[in-house]
Amino acid sequence: MAKRTVAANMLVLGLSGIMAKTFDFAFRAYYSRILGTEGMGLLSLGFSLHGVLLTFATAGLGVAVSKTTSEYMEVKNSDAVCGCMRMAVFLVAVLSLLVISFTFVFSGYLAETVLGDKRVSVSLCALVPSVLFMGVSYCIKGCFYAERKVVPPASSEILEQLVKFAAIKILLDIFLPYGTEYGCAAVFGGITVGEFSSCAYLTFFYLRERKGGFGITKNALRGKTVSQRGLACRLLSVSVPSMITSLCCSTLRTKEEVLIVVALKRGGMAHSEALGTLGILYGMVMPLLVLPLTLMGSVMSLLVPEISRAGISGGYRLKRVTLKIYRFGAAAGCIVAVVFLMFGGTLSRIFYNTDKASALVMCLAPLCPIMFIDSLSCSVLNGLGKQLRLLLFSISDFMLRFAIIYFAVPTGKVAAFSLMIAASNVFTCALSCGSVINIVFGRMKLEKRKLTNLKKCGILKNNT
Repeated sequence: MAKRTVAANMLVLGLSGIMAKTFDFAFRAYYSRILGTEGMGLLSLGFSLHGVLLTFATAGLGVAVSKTTSEYMEVKNSDAVCGCMRMAVFLVAVLSLLVISFTFVFSGYLAETVLGDKRVSVSLCALVPSVLFMGVSYCIKGCFYAERKVVPPASSEILEQLVKFAAIKILLDIFLPYGTEYGCAAVFGGITVGEFSSCAYLTFFYLRERKGGFGITKNALRGKTVSQRGLACRLLSVSVPSMITSLCCSTLRTKEEVLIVVALKRGGMAHSEALGTLGILYGMVMPLLVLPLTLMGSVMSLLVPEISRAGISGGYRLKRVTLKIYRFGAAAGCIVAVVFLMFGGTLSRIFYNTDKASALVMCLAPLCPIMFIDSLSCSVLNGLGKQLRLLLFSISDFMLRFAIIYFAVPTGKVAAFSLMIAASNVFTCALSCGSVINIVFGRMKLEKRKLTNLKKCGILKNNT
């Protein structure tokens, strides 16, 4: 694929990501004004547990499909590509139905015991059906990214946000009069409707492409030329480490939010005040800070198959691709940091109609380049199949955050939250970047050593 085509795909994904995430952020600002800080705290708790459930349902299969199919395409094994998709969707469907059934039965217990607020129970029931639609969407998007077909995933994100907003608006008008917990459930119900629309849209395009050929043979469609057991093992070898990493991150994130509320209450805050503070941090400040980063989420998804291809081609191509990624991340992060330093307070007031988030946004703005580089490094490591290494990094990071929560957060001061987030991002960025550099230059040294040995043996000429 020509560089121009890859660049064009990244541009399409970047623009669609900007549009979709801008819509999403505007919708968040809309319902944050309606629900207030306490409602945003309840939403944050629900989202954190939903992340854990989603991890169980998808089992890292989105990344596995993207990586595995790109490798099969590099060696022109189209039969295996189709087989991978069939197997991935089957696994996602089974796991999702198990997760949905479990959540409906134990929603009350999960809300009261795990999250510490029984009001989240209704919200969990409204949100959990989305894991099925999200899981299938991840698999289909992964296949499209591997094949460098970005228009269907890009357009599906915009459709999802528009449908989601309409559904949230309608459901809030119906259920908000019954109380904050039902207002939160309305938001989650709207998200489920949006995910369903996106999944249906992507499925339509996927089936239409397959009907038109898409390089897939009739034998592949019948599953006769590839071993289903072999494909399942190949997918699981990539997805299970990703699932464990995501699961640990989601679980630890949920525990972190619960600990923040407990720590603030230990410092003398009432429960509603502590929940409101959590809503400010994770419902307002962090979404605003990571907005530019999430705008590039689809582009980062495209990096996984590109890195996989570069890894197959050799260390020198991998080095070139990695350096380009880091240059882009550093430049984009610096621009974003300057914008937040200059207009962070203004943006907080515009989106949230409050000054409560302004101080934290401006304090944390210089971290934007580090956040960009860290996220890109994680994409590179995913593309190289280093999910277990990412798991170790994540666990180490959360141990650091828990220590800061225990000792500093009870004060409730801005400096405590700034310290936690800054230390976390610097620590993980150092680990991920160091790992990428070690892998890339290690491969280059190995290839150089092999080339030198071949020249010494006379197999290659010295000018080769």
